[in-house]
Amino acid sequence: MPNIINLKNKIEKPKTEDRVEESVEQVEKKEAIIEKAPEKITEKIQEKGAKGVEERAGGAELAGLAAKASIQQKRKERKKQVESILTKDLKEIYLGMTPEKQQEFKKAGEEAVEEINSLLEKTKVKIKKIINVIRKWLAVIPGVNKYFLEQESKIKADEIFKLKS
Repeated sequence: MPNIINLKNKIEKPKTEDRVEESVEQVEKKEAIIEKAPEKITEKIQEKGAKGVEERAGGAELAGLAAKASIQQKRKERKKQVESILTKDLKEIYLGMTPEKQQEFKKAGEEAVEEINSLLEKTKVKIKKIINVIRKWLAVIPGVNKYFLEQESKIKADEIFKLKS
């Protein structure tokens, strides 16, 4: 029996008043932390800038950033695909040009890629506009046959239009 009495004394719970005082102290500590929180937040904003805080804000901001990133990634991929379609079968023609014409052709090609990419972003894609952009770009080639121009621009526009579908 003496063992049971010793255990009972060890297990006894603290008085209710002691527990209330401890919980009141804990609540006061938490309230103090909460009161200091806005000051700490403004310090962090000043240290790291508002941009860093917005990035860690979570929720809708992060979802928006993720959506933007995926859209930009898709645009980059589509841009590479358009570039590859436009430059296909034109290597010999490009190498036959003078360096000045090559620069002009390259610059016009980059502009054409950007314009076609922006046209593909729209909901309603008009293939005639894409054909005109390609035709304008291919017209930079010196001494190009107009039938070749028409044929190549239509073939390339069809391939580009398949990207949208």
